[in-house]
Amino acid sequence: MPLLTPETVKRVLHDVYGYEITDDDAQRMANAAGAMLTNSRHLNSLGLAGIEPPFGYPSLIADAVRLSAKKS
Repeated sequence: MPLLTPETVKRVLHDVYGYEITDDDAQRMANAAGAMLTNSRHLNSLGLAGIEPPFGYPSLIADAVRLSAKKS
């Protein structure tokens, strides 16, 4: 059984965001989301401890410092 059906994708996009999408697009989105959800179960085995998320606070501060230095 799929983790996310195209019908669910269409309903959420319609009800939450007011978007209308085609059946083909809904199928593609459901497949992509299902693959992401399935693979997310294995993230712990990749040894990613200590890596900051791209929008984590330390990353944002480092980018702000880098951008400020370019202006000087």
